Formats: sequence, C-alpha cells, structure tokens
Amino acid sequence: MTNKVSSKTIADFGKQWTNYTENTGYYASVNVLDDLFGPLIDKESISGEIIADVGAGTGRFVKMFHELGAKHILALEPSSAIDILKENTRHLENIEYLQTTADCLPADNFNLIFCIGVLQFIPEPLRALKAMGRALSPNGRLFLWVYGQENNRVYLSLVRPMRLIAARLPHPCLAALSSLLLLPANLYSFLCRYISLPLAEYMRNYFTQLDQYSRKLVIYDQLNPRMARYYQKEELQKLLEESGFSDIQMHHRLGYSWSVLASYKGS
Repeated sequence: MTNKVSSKTIADFGKQWTNYTENTGYYASVNVLDDLFGPLIDKESISGEIIADVGAGTGRFVKMFHELGAKHILALEPSSAIDILKENTRHLENIEYLQTTADCLPADNFNLIFCIGVLQFIPEPLRALKAMGRALSPNGRLFLWVYGQENNRVYLSLVRPMRLIAARLPHPCLAALSSLLLLPANLYSFLCRYISLPLAEYMRNYFTQLDQYSRKLVIYDQLNPRMARYYQKEELQKLLEESGFSDIQMHHRLGYSWSVLASYKGS
C-alpha cells in the first residue's frame, strides 16, 4: 500500500509540474529563501557549496541556488517533471540530474541538502531522512521545510475533504477548480490585511506577494496530492532524532509550517 501511495503521489506531482512549468514573480525570487530560512540559515552561505535539491520539481530552487553561487547542484526529481526541470535549467552550469526518490539519494558528501516542501508527501519519511543524512559531509547540514499542524485546524477541516475529491480529478477539471477558487482566495487575502483571520500571517506576508499565476498554482498544489502530512513540532523533532539527526533547530514559519536545520550524527 505504501508503494502504491508513493507512486500515485509522484504521478500527481508529475502531472502538476508538466502543466505548470513556469516560475514567475516573487514565487521565483531568492527573497523566498529568506522567508523559508528565517533565522536558521543565511542564503549567502550557499555560495561555493556542493548541494542537493531533493524534489526539485520544475527547478525553482535550483535556479535560486545557482544564482546564489552554489558550486555544484544535484537536482533530484522522481516524477515525469524531470524533463521540465532539465529544460528550465539547461542554460545553467554545474547541474547534475537524477530521477529517483529521496531514499535513493547517493552518499556524495553534500555540504547542504535541501528538502523543501517534499517530506510531507513521502509515506516512509524515516527511510528518506536516513538517506539524506548519509549523503551529508561530516559537517554538512539538512534544511527541511514541511507543513505544520499547529494553527491549521480550521484550514485542514476545509481542505482535507476537498482533497479527497480534487486529487482524483483530471488535470483540466482540477485546473478549472483552482481558477474558480482563486477569486475567494484573493478576497480572503485582502481581508487578512485588516482582520486577524486563520492563516492571516501567511496571507499577508506570502500569498499577497504572488502574481495571479503563482496564486493559482499554490491552490492547485494544495488540492493535487493524494496524501499530505502536517507535522506537529514534537512529532517532527522525534522523527529527525530517530533518523540520526542532531543539533536540530526549528522555526515556525509564518505561523503555519516548520523550517528545520539539522546535522547528522548517524543512527
């Protein structure tokens, strides 16, 4: 069952990234990294490093890491979007591509491994995290970003029932639904400027900075996957420790998700 869920989730994202191939505006800017990293890491520290991007999608973060001066980037993407990834980054040097899952990441002594918005979709996260830990250099670090359960109760009560149906829709229908939901999402984000509603911090400081194409993509992204895990802080801490990580630092990003920086001591 786990392999079946994993295969379907990979196929879901392959469908998503082969239909939404562009990265535009704020969504594609290195300023997003400041938002994701928070106090955990300085984006300038990427310069000169050998890094891996686990779940590279269409190459959004690969481009950012290259712009910031990464020495070498392994872009790992298990889905059919690998072709889009290659096309979007073909003009960049020092990029290596690998079409496989996170648990098969080669142990190549990376200085930094980034797993941004990926772990929550992996049915067996322990295997993936151990592989990422083994792939780090002795002084290497893992940066991880996942959905958080804290402050998301109201949102999850709405999106989970919708996802049961939406994740099974063909792309044209899901794209149409995402377009339909864009108007109320825009209205909600406007209200969040003046009223302290659920997810107001996220809406004010992230969603409102996106162009309309990127906003629709974000909506599609929330409805598309068949499974998505929302981690509590203690649960995530325990998972990382069981995977062999130490020196775990956590940042509650925009009040709805978790950014993590950790070292690997072995398991």
